Order: sequence, then structure tokens, then C-alpha cells
Amino acid sequence: MSQSPTPSFDFKTALGRLPDQPGVYRMFGSNGTLLYVGKAKNLKNRVKSYFQNPAGLAPKVAVLMQQVARFDYILTDTEIEALILEYNLIKQHRPKYNILLRDDKKFPWIGLSAEPYPRLFVSRDPSGRGKFFGPYVHSSSMYKTLQVIRKHFPLRQRRKPLFKNRPCMNYSIGTCSGPCQELVTTQEYAEVVKQVELFLKGKADDLMERLELEMQRASEALNFELAAKLRDRYLAVQEVVAQQKIYYPDTKVSQDIVAMASNARRCAIVVLNIRRGKLIGSRPHDIALANQSSPEEAYNAFLTQYYQDEEAEDLPEEIILHASIEDEGLFQAWLSEKRGKKVTITQPQKGLKRELIELAIKNASETLEQAQGQEEKSHRNDPARALLELQTALGLPEYPARMECYDISHFQGSQTVASMVVFTHGVPDRQAYRRFKIQIAEGEPNDFASMHEVITRRFRRAVEQEEGWEAPDLVIIDGGKGQLSSALEALGTLGVHDQPMISLAKKFEEIYLPGESRPILLPRTSGALFVLQQIRDEAHRFAITYHRNLRGKRATHSVLDDVKGIGPKRKEALMKHFGSVAKLKAASVEDIAQLPGFNLNVAQTIYNALQDS
Repeated sequence: MSQSPTPSFDFKTALGRLPDQPGVYRMFGSNGTLLYVGKAKNLKNRVKSYFQNPAGLAPKVAVLMQQVARFDYILTDTEIEALILEYNLIKQHRPKYNILLRDDKKFPWIGLSAEPYPRLFVSRDPSGRGKFFGPYVHSSSMYKTLQVIRKHFPLRQRRKPLFKNRPCMNYSIGTCSGPCQELVTTQEYAEVVKQVELFLKGKADDLMERLELEMQRASEALNFELAAKLRDRYLAVQEVVAQQKIYYPDTKVSQDIVAMASNARRCAIVVLNIRRGKLIGSRPHDIALANQSSPEEAYNAFLTQYYQDEEAEDLPEEIILHASIEDEGLFQAWLSEKRGKKVTITQPQKGLKRELIELAIKNASETLEQAQGQEEKSHRNDPARALLELQTALGLPEYPARMECYDISHFQGSQTVASMVVFTHGVPDRQAYRRFKIQIAEGEPNDFASMHEVITRRFRRAVEQEEGWEAPDLVIIDGGKGQLSSALEALGTLGVHDQPMISLAKKFEEIYLPGESRPILLPRTSGALFVLQQIRDEAHRFAITYHRNLRGKRATHSVLDDVKGIGPKRKEALMKHFGSVAKLKAASVEDIAQLPGFNLNVAQTIYNALQDS
């Protein structure tokens, strides 16, 4: 429900005072909560656009503007400064209607703790203290990386020393340098940490150069034991490099390839890192689309937030994008300024770079599939939570233990069918599924009349108290306000006025309630919306499957199927002998009667039926 603006705030005056300058604007709710932060090249034009045409606003913006009680702005000298300020404000305040770069399904990261002697650890939250590297789609590859590091880079492994006056077994087997007993200097330990950082960042060539230099110094100092350890470390890194796929063997250009895959609830974005001609890493991000945000919004927000957190030395020379973004020129100028050298942005349509984009899309699709599977698993493990959330969101009088969803399917107005799908306690109850052949006249498709018919037929049985047809706790209609009105009218003709019912429109996942002109928009991350989408998609699938089966039967239907006394065996014998219905139709009664298992009476019946067809 929308909130009225704070009386003390004069929107008209505030809009009239907006400057023609770059800056950042902030939208606040009636209780002072920061709802949204945005940047603008021209604050006057940008902010006024929110108020000039309310009917033309995107669903997310429309919901936001219903809650805005006031706004303010901060001037900047340049667009780039506005871009940076926007990011910092979003990161600091985490406004409800901004896209936040955080994973709904957390992939594991490798962390280096923020301690005098850092140690490695695994985390699914990269926002804590320390440096983080990843994320890793497959935990197996992460643990292989950790295995290589722990074997050849002797960092501290325990949180606290195991003994007070001597090192533990890790020191004895060479996987720790013993900083707890001061068996390594601060400088020596810091050098190993730097080497590990280069390894985790994919800068294997830089690391190998560093190791080669250290080996040379150790040999010159006659420290052959250290030189041997550095050699083993060098060979281990070299083995990892040899396993990497080479794309550009003759170039040193550093590149990031960014691609996205999405559905209605989330988007997965993958960044492939190519350095010195080698694919050194794939960084996946699974972003929930909260508050009616679109995948395009998430894609744009991701790029800014992702590269804000990258160090200047890690920025590539070229970023290859899957799709165009807003303010691409500004984004490129900002990256070039941050890197200190030019950064090029391209969107290839063919060639090897396009192949790299396709590879990134493939990885993004896999990430999306994994995230969706995890979400479905979470819902299956605790569907009651989603149903309680749904009861609260819709104001249902009862817990929706039994839900029914109805969908209409037809082909150019012919063979219209309806499906009734049932979910009991949040999971499909397939034994309770029902299918209906719509009986209204064939011709122009009429989804409203079809919905009226199927609801009438179904709830007449509930009114007559037929066993197995008790009224559900919630009815879901696949469609918008029109389909809902038809269903409600059907209930009214039966004298049913207390049946909880909603419709779900697919385009923006709008939920319509009886008697309400404005739809409800649930957060796309909510379990309540997920269970509604699941039952709606299942009803659509069930209706489509039934319709296809009917069309298939109709396509294979023969006039012989309508002849009394002709079963499958006689039909098979006729087709085997005559080859087709047309040739059978040209045959005489005597020709048909001569076949084994036939007589003159049966032959005459078949002949008459064929001549009348």
C-alpha cells in the first residue's frame, strides 16, 4: 500500500530547484529510510523523469515511488565522481531498491586472514576481514588449489598455536614455516604471502618470475635447501599453468569476458579472466532479483560494483561484454582513469572473441541452473515457511494446505482444454490432478469463457459435496484481471462467495486479488512467490501435455475407429491388406468379406460407413 508524502516536504519546489549538473540523488521513505540511490549526468532531467509520467513507470520504479516521501541530492564535479559516490553510498547503506552485488546462493571463497601472519581459510561470505579470492563454482577445484598451496607455500594453518614452546607437526612436514615459534622472519613470511596472492589472482607468470629470482638469490647465498624448496614451488606452479587452456598464444593482452544468464527470479553473471593468452579463472555471481528488478538492471549494477572492488593492477586492458550497458562511455572512462591506462570495451558478434562470450554464457547458464536447483531443494526441505509467508502476504483466512491452479490451453481456438493442478502442503499432489475438455463452441479462442466453464464444473461438484472435490484453501488462476473476473463470476452463479482466489500474471508476476485494482508485487526472492510460480508452471505444463496428446490422437484418428464392431485387430488386418483407407474405400463388399475373420455382414457395415464418410 502506498504511503502519503511527508506534509512538510514540498515536491514541486524541490523539483524546481534541481540543478543541471551531475550528481547523486537519494529517495527516502516516510520514516527516513533510504530507499534508493542513483547517479545522473543531469540531476534535473533525471529526477523529474520519476514524477512526470507515473503510468509509464516500470513496475519496480512504480512500487518505489509509492513509498517516496522526500528526496535530496549531492552535487559532483564529474559523472565519474557521481558513479563512485553512488557505489559508496549503496555499499554503505544498502538501500532496499538498489541492486546489491551479493550472492543468494553463496559459492566458496579462499580467504587470507587479516593478521600479522595471515593464514588461509574457506568462507562463503567474502565481506569479512581479510582478502578473498574466488568464488569457486566447484568446491573440488578450490580444494585442489588449497592442496597445492599448502604443500608448497608454508603458511600458518592453525588459528592458535598447538604448543607453547615448540612447533606442531605441520612445521615438521614442511607445510608451515613456524611463525608461532618465531622460526621465520616477518619479511620472509610476507614474501610467501605475496606469492600466494599472485597464485590466487591467476598471475602465474609473475609468480614464476619472482620464484626464479628468489632461487637465484638463494643459490648465490649457498642456501641450497631453500633453493630446492623454491624450485619445487616453481615446478608446482608451472604444472598448474600447463593445465590452463591457451587462447592467444602470441599476445599479452589481458581480458575479462562478462556474460549473463537469467530467469524471472535471479541472474547469474560469470567473468572469465584471460591473462597473457591463458584462461586463468571463472568468477561466478548468482544475484537474486529483489523488488521487481530486471536482469538488465542487475547486469549494469554488477559491472560497476564488481570493478569498484578490483584493484587497479588487476584491471584488464579489454572487457568483452555479452550485452550493451547504460553509460558505456562513462564506464570505460572511469575504468581507464582507475587503471591509469586505457581500458577498451567491446561486444563482438563473430570470431574468437564471440566464441569466448559463448563459453562465458555456457558457464553462466550452469551457475544459474545450480542456484535454481539449490533454491528448489531449500523449498522442498521447508515448504511450510513459504506457505506461511504466502498466507501473510495475501491475507488468507486459512493456511493454504491445499492449493489448486487452473490453466487454459488451445490451438487456434480448437480443442480447448483446462488443467487443474493440486499442491498439498507446498508439494505437487499428482494423484489429485484433473483435466477438462472445454465444451463451449469451437472457433475463436475465448479464455475467459473457458475459465468460467472449468471453474463452474469443478465447484459445482464442491457445492454438491461430491467426495474428493472439497473446496481448496486457495485457488490460483493463470492470467490477469480478466481471467480472475471470469472465475469469480462462475463462483457467484453457484452461490460461492467465500472461496479465496487470486490470479498470477506472468509478465511481471503480478498478483491480483478480488476487488483490488492494484496488483501485489512480491519480492522475487520470496518463498511465497516461488511456490506460486512453481504451481503455475506445473499447471501450464500439465495443460500443454494434455493438449498435445489430444492433437496427436486426432492426427492419427481413422474413420474405422468410428465403425461399430471394428476393433484394433480387424483395423490392423484391413490396413495391412489394403494399405490405406482410400484403397479400402474403393474395395467392394466381397473383397472385404474374403479377409480372415470377416463376413458379409461386417463387410457391409464397413462399406456403408466408408461411403458415408
